[in-house]
Amino acid sequence: MRGIDLTWAGGEHRFLLTIEHLRALQDKCDAGPAWVLARLGSQQWYVDDVIQPIRLGLEGGGLDKEAARNLVKKHVEERPLTESVLTAQAILMAALYGGEEDADAGEPKGQEA
Repeated sequence: MRGIDLTWAGGEHRFLLTIEHLRALQDKCDAGPAWVLARLGSQQWYVDDVIQPIRLGLEGGGLDKEAARNLVKKHVEERPLTESVLTAQAILMAALYGGEEDADAGEPKGQEA
């Protein structure tokens, strides 16, 4: 699983959605992670499609549950939700698709090749 570091809520935060967090996301959103991502991209998202990837991603990134809930309450729930859609998308994309470093995972590098 790949996380993502984002400048968000006035600081640098690590977001990581493990399999456990992705299962919690699908329970909260009543949809699989890819479907939640599709809804976010199509502007047909539900409230929890925006909130849960951010909250669960903060927890997966190492923040305790109470601190994650407080940050999400202040910076997501008490603001217009559309401001947080791109953040939720970025967190889900990192979990589902990884990044450049994930594309080479398992392949020999340097002299090993």
